[in-house]
Amino acid sequence: MKPQEMKEHTKGIFHLSLTPFDKNGNLDIPALKQSIRMVTENPLLENEDVVFLALGTTGEFYAMSEEENKKVIDVVTQEVNGKFPVMIGTGRAGTRNTIEISKYAQEAGADGLLVIPPYYTMPTTDGVIRHFESVAESVDIGITIYNNPAASKLWLPAPVIKRLSKVDNIIGLKENTNNPMAFLGMLQTIDEKDMAVFAGLGHFMYQFMCFHGCKGFVTEMLNYAPHLAVDLYHAGLEKDAAKVREVADKMNLFWNWVFRLAAKHSLIPSAVHPMNQLPNDMPYYQAANKAAAQLCGMPSGAARAPMENIPEEEIPELRQILKEMGCNVVA
Repeated sequence: MKPQEMKEHTKGIFHLSLTPFDKNGNLDIPALKQSIRMVTENPLLENEDVVFLALGTTGEFYAMSEEENKKVIDVVTQEVNGKFPVMIGTGRAGTRNTIEISKYAQEAGADGLLVIPPYYTMPTTDGVIRHFESVAESVDIGITIYNNPAASKLWLPAPVIKRLSKVDNIIGLKENTNNPMAFLGMLQTIDEKDMAVFAGLGHFMYQFMCFHGCKGFVTEMLNYAPHLAVDLYHAGLEKDAAKVREVADKMNLFWNWVFRLAAKHSLIPSAVHPMNQLPNDMPYYQAANKAAAQLCGMPSGAARAPMENIPEEEIPELRQILKEMGCNVVA
């Protein structure tokens, strides 16, 4: 897709694709293909606004070699095969590395790229802007900025995002702030003709921002609770506050379980808010979604180290929660 075309498609349900690993911890290509087909062939998603998003945090790109990442890029683009737009996470800590994998994704057939700000290091404002401009100059497809302070240590404020939105092929913003006022300020600052803004913290922020012009939300739930993802998106489009709350509360049955699990097994707080002792989902984020998908018949495998997998004694409660959410539990 041309960047402007991709911007028009940057809306709706952003499907977070899981990356399956087999019992030996190796990349499981047959399982990956099957998991993609289970989403692309789901009749519930016919004529829906869906964007495939692979190799972000959910896809565990950080735990794979670049050769493995390239294999996933090839499989995702080939298996989706134009049915939905495909956005590939290509952000790396260094500019050259980001450009290299971004070019590969474009050549493989990706419609767009998801690029996080440089992480590990702490560049200047001009350094960050040059980073994104350099990546944009290296490809001809649309780039979405992944504004995720939990992963990069940086949160790019609205004036910086507005400046980057004027670059021709920077067309989207996956906004991961957990501050509703900051999110609203971004929506009010960015011209929607330049950039499509969607909720990187999924339903947690979409349930508020759908009333203020947010284009959609990322979600893992097309892997195991697609009915809830579709219902929430349409409730947001219709500005139906009661329905938004109802569906979000059902989604929270799963996430509250993840929060309880993390609080039970981990005492390490987030560095983003080190004094915040409230539980977060990160220690079991990938594993919980993989376990839920597996229970609903999607091959997903285990999470790669250093992330831990769900203790076996916790699975019965997850199974019951998925049933309460209306999921098709088969295992």
